[in-house]
Amino acid sequence: MLKTGPLFKMERMKLRLVSLQEINLEEKKFCLSPLVEFESLKDSIRRAGLLVPPLVKPEKETLILISGWRRVLACKDLSLKTIPALLVPEDMSDLDLLIRVIEENLTTRSLSLAEKAEAIYKLNLFGLSPERIMADYFSRFALPGKREYFLLLIKVAGQGQEKLKKFLHETEISLEALDLFLSFSTVAQERLIPFLQAVTYSRRREIIVNLYEISLREGQEVDTLLQHPEIKSILEKEELSFRSRGEALSDWLKKRRYPLLTSWEAEIKKILKELAWPEEVKLLYDPAFESPEFELSFSFRNYFQFLARLDELKAIAQKPSFQRLFRRSLEE
Repeated sequence: MLKTGPLFKMERMKLRLVSLQEINLEEKKFCLSPLVEFESLKDSIRRAGLLVPPLVKPEKETLILISGWRRVLACKDLSLKTIPALLVPEDMSDLDLLIRVIEENLTTRSLSLAEKAEAIYKLNLFGLSPERIMADYFSRFALPGKREYFLLLIKVAGQGQEKLKKFLHETEISLEALDLFLSFSTVAQERLIPFLQAVTYSRRREIIVNLYEISLREGQEVDTLLQHPEIKSILEKEELSFRSRGEALSDWLKKRRYPLLTSWEAEIKKILKELAWPEEVKLLYDPAFESPEFELSFSFRNYFQFLARLDELKAIAQKPSFQRLFRRSLEE
């Protein structure tokens, strides 16, 4: 029986020594990562040599690197002249090779959002239909199966903004927040990236969403909003860490978008401080202050601890400021 298909073609790979100068590192059509960190590989290669040969394909009198970017760059940095490499048959299609690269990565680690975008963009570029890409890869990439997200990630990869791709390679962000972030100008994106990287996932989302909503409500561009004296003062405090400045920006934007809500949050904190509220007792309330209900949560080991805690809370309830907790807004 005649053997055909990519698996048979891979059986025809040849292992040989190649000169590093033969490899065209400018051609990155099979590269998924927007940046390549290879310092950690150097010690390993110094001690044991290159254990896993990279995959290359002859093309236009040079060799195109298919997989093994970190390994090849580490070898080049170590001034090696030749390395072992696996040469794939010239008749293998770019799509078959790209699929191999994606599968090789998926078996060892999760892809970053930037890598997922690059993979989707190149699968489409090499001839795979959007429907096939979504059916075959979206669930494996842990992406919602919506065409709007296919178009969003195609846009990310196609823009060619290296700083944005680096950010999406190193940082987790929801697709909803990413969609809004792409509506900001490149200048605004690059201004915000160091602070977004430094804060938590939820803070990151809040900064982007609140900036978008405030600019929409107030009819001004995000670039203009970032020039607000108070925002500039926050972002330019170089004595503070990026995280501290990012958190301060998040707080300022929340207050700007929800002035009454943030005022009431501040008042609750003030009241609890006046009441000397015990840290062991958790007071839970609707963060949007739409529900009038409160919940208490505390732990105890025995009957006597339970009674002592109740007596403590009863004494707190007798204080005049306790009644202020039940105001539904600052206008009441």
